[in-house]
Amino acid sequence: MQIQVFMGNARDDKTCKLQAVQDRLDFAGESAPIIQAGAYGEDRLLEILEVRAACGQREILVDDCSRQQILRVLEWQSCAEHDPTFDGLVIHLARKD
Repeated sequence: MQIQVFMGNARDDKTCKLQAVQDRLDFAGESAPIIQAGAYGEDRLLEILEVRAACGQREILVDDCSRQQILRVLEWQSCAEHDPTFDGLVIHLARKD
């Protein structure tokens, strides 16, 4: 599992970076809707990530993450690193301003 975090402010176009990844995946025929993390608590976000990974999604895009959500995802990564369900999984997180 790999976690990529986009940080900075709105001028850094972090959301545009997520959109570029989404466009690349769409072009390859893979669906990757962007999760709006601001709508979820930390535990619910982790549940969503686990479900998407278990369903076979290999790249997950998440926008508007709080600092605490990012930390929880990184903690989850360290706990799940030996689980084959998450092999090849890439999660793109964009931190909210």
